[in-house]
Amino acid sequence: MKEPAAGLAPESRLDSKLRPLGPLTPFHEIAEISWDPSAKTGKLRALRHNRLDDWFYGCHFLGDPVMPGCWGVDAVWEGLSLFAARLGLSGCDKALAMEDVKFFGQIRPYDKEISYDLEILSLERSDDDVLLTARAAVAVDGVPVYTIGSAQVGSAFWEAPALSAPAAVTRPTPPPLRKTLSFDEFLARDHFTPAEIVAISLGRMVDNPKAELGLLPAAPMLQIGRVDSIRADGTGEGRIAASLPNDPRDWFYSMSPGGKPAALSIDGLWQLMGLYLSWRGHPGTGRALGFEAVEVFDTVRPSDREITYDVRIIKETRNEQTGDAFVRADADVFADGRLILRCRHASVGCHRGIRYSDYPLASDMSTGGKVKAR
Repeated sequence: MKEPAAGLAPESRLDSKLRPLGPLTPFHEIAEISWDPSAKTGKLRALRHNRLDDWFYGCHFLGDPVMPGCWGVDAVWEGLSLFAARLGLSGCDKALAMEDVKFFGQIRPYDKEISYDLEILSLERSDDDVLLTARAAVAVDGVPVYTIGSAQVGSAFWEAPALSAPAAVTRPTPPPLRKTLSFDEFLARDHFTPAEIVAISLGRMVDNPKAELGLLPAAPMLQIGRVDSIRADGTGEGRIAASLPNDPRDWFYSMSPGGKPAALSIDGLWQLMGLYLSWRGHPGTGRALGFEAVEVFDTVRPSDREITYDVRIIKETRNEQTGDAFVRADADVFADGRLILRCRHASVGCHRGIRYSDYPLASDMSTGGKVKAR
């Protein structure tokens, strides 16, 4: 493998061959890029020009538009991959890990510029493999909204632990299709069919809920196909078994030839945790708050038939003063039985009074995009 270039000049244009295309484009220009070959450290600053009509605002969430947090995760990994390519590190483009991810703000339709600042911490080699590590911060119009303690890309995935996918859940026969459930019926369910998942994403599942009920993203951001089992044990712990059909015609494969972006699988975990908070009866709007660590062992391929999620709820809390609720979980994602990624201590909050329901009007932006972190 050839050695990295001695230095890098700032680039204002990006080579389309080095990044995902179309809706998966993470940023639009590089404002700064530098490399110190002796210290093996560097910097990259990438910018995304936010638009009122960006595609994700129409589906994440309906009536409450916010940029998915997973795209901030993906942009950092893509920025690292681009940096590796500029160094001439061929094949160093696999998202491998991320740690200490904290979300404490939102990206909304009327924000103007998103900046991704990466500080390259190390470049390591082992035989023919290479590992690039950075920490990162994401800001919106100069206001910090995410921090990432460590992110890594490399030329080979981590070796997966010897772990089999959980035994298949016996899927119940779907009940006769109904337009809605009562709030009490919703809380009593122990599974959700594909039609019900779609209904939840559209805000049409529960008839006259007793309080503000959180939503799932709508397609194409919806990353849950069905929930085979959802339970809580009364001590703050619980478990969710869910799945999602995979198809080579899925929208992201033509734009991400390396396989399904790992960030989408992470978002599927957050979506299930948000659903859990609603199912537990907590009023408010769900928001991802981050995770302690993610390790990636493989990628979901177009040939895979089914993605399965095993989410283990390890803590559920509620702030009695604000009414906000929080859930923390460990989780594994499998594709046709292969372990794809493992997430430790993912966090999701359910917050009152943060919903922006006037999109595409600009008359209800008073909250300033703030999310109350636990």
